[in-house]
Amino acid sequence: MPLSVLNARVLCIRPIGVTSDYCPVCRQERRFHLAQAERRRYFLCFDQGREGHPHHELTCFVCGCKCERPAEERPIEILPDPKNAGTYEPEPLPIVRSRIRDCVAMEDALQSGKLQGEDREEMIRHTIYSFARIYDEDPFERIKPWVMLLIALTIASLAVFGIIAMQQSGSKTPLIAAGGAIVVIIAALMYWVTTHSPRKRVRTWLATALLPIDPSREEIAQARREMQASRIKAGDAIRSEKVLAKMKKLKASV
Repeated sequence: MPLSVLNARVLCIRPIGVTSDYCPVCRQERRFHLAQAERRRYFLCFDQGREGHPHHELTCFVCGCKCERPAEERPIEILPDPKNAGTYEPEPLPIVRSRIRDCVAMEDALQSGKLQGEDREEMIRHTIYSFARIYDEDPFERIKPWVMLLIALTIASLAVFGIIAMQQSGSKTPLIAAGGAIVVIIAALMYWVTTHSPRKRVRTWLATALLPIDPSREEIAQARREMQASRIKAGDAIRSEKVLAKMKKLKASV
């Protein structure tokens, strides 16, 4: 926590509007909330500027999965006021509609048992690449440094208060109470991360999306090797055995 307060890389999300795209989890065209995501470097809670290029984060209206798309696919000269995010819809490039048609056609082929060869490889590749950038995230990356600083100061204040109160009263009760409060704060932070950080849920989304395709370990490994060759970090972060284990667990629960 101290390091994240002093020198932090934060993923800043700004709502833009709504859009349509192919959802790899729902396996059909869906409506999405559209947001711009960009990483910014903070030092001592001061913004030091943007790192890399922004991208678009899409959140499915139906299943809630998050996936990334290049910002260039939906050109926006001036970002709209976030207050208009419920109605604003940027005009996508033709490649978006083309991708939706291709994915729907491959899904139809999958359902009819005709998906094979290059189309099958492309569907597996597209599914994995949809979530690749989320694998690059740190679970705490969406928390602003000032929030982490406030948490750190609160924990430190409680600890000092507990020690002083214990020394003055001669009882361990204040220290135990302060320790309990610190545990509650840390537990609340971890709960927020678990329920809000896409990095904590991405394996479930990926496994759910891949389940109907039922890829082999080698097919997932092939997609990982392509990512590694392109220097995409998800190529190292994604573990074929863990994805397959999650798929097996989901299949057993159906």
